[in-house]
Amino acid sequence: MTVKIENLTNRPVLLRLNSGQSLHLAGRTTTAEIPDVDIRNNAKVQKLRDRHIIALHEAKKMGRTTAIPEKKKTKPSKEGVKK
Repeated sequence: MTVKIENLTNRPVLLRLNSGQSLHLAGRTTTAEIPDVDIRNNAKVQKLRDRHIIALHEAKKMGRTTAIPEKKKTKPSKEGVKK
């Protein structure tokens, strides 16, 4: 699963991800998709969320569906049907 981080303030925000990378967010911007493991159990992320400085948005998946389409049922033809 992936998430997007939005800076809710007009000031830049510096955030250290679990992967060790630093994220610099300009005021009122949103990041590209980030794996949720980079922010899960991150004390800095939780602190910024609690203070309403950042917001997390779940990214929607745009991949293929795995559902198998239903086959259309055909009506039997009247040929060969005796009354």
